Amino acid sequence: MESLTTKFVNKLINSNIIKKEDSEIYSYGFKEMLFITLNIITTLFIGLIFNKIFEIILFMITYSAIRVYAGGYHARTKPKCYIFSVLMLISVCYILKLDLLKSYLLIVILTIISSGIILYLAPVEDENKPLDEIEIKVYTKRTVRNLIIVLVVLGITLMFNKINISVCICISLLCNGTMLILGKINNSIRYKYSK
Repeated sequence: MESLTTKFVNKLINSNIIKKEDSEIYSYGFKEMLFITLNIITTLFIGLIFNKIFEIILFMITYSAIRVYAGGYHARTKPKCYIFSVLMLISVCYILKLDLLKSYLLIVILTIISSGIILYLAPVEDENKPLDEIEIKVYTKRTVRNLIIVLVVLGITLMFNKINISVCICISLLCNGTMLILGKINNSIRYKYSK
């Protein structure tokens, strides 16, 4: 990725498209774009392998809607983040494939627990992205707003007996709750050892 980024940015500089002093900004942006593209391709590939493309896309949409503002655990490096994401997506597909959450009652219980965790803990900051008081208020409001939207969609899918969609949304809430708990634990450990 580093080599590809360097070649791309050098080509832009040599073609007089960007200035040499702006190369770091473009390098960072290009790396982020490559990483996002890799994640999208991997997500679709995993969905294809398990024959769960629609479900994995729905999972990622609802998961990201909460995760972007709620925060939680983040791996320290991009490769670790990628591996962690792949393992999470494979686990989600296995749960979907094995039909482990076909009970309405179980979906409702897990949704209530996950939503409670999200409302209680979010937002959970990361050492690379500490939050000030204003950001905490804004992120809390946006987390609550997005959670309400996701819960309304979940309620509608349950009413219309769309169990596969309901399960995807429920798992996304479970994953978000888990990431928040892991983030809190990670922050506590980091704080303890920083003293």
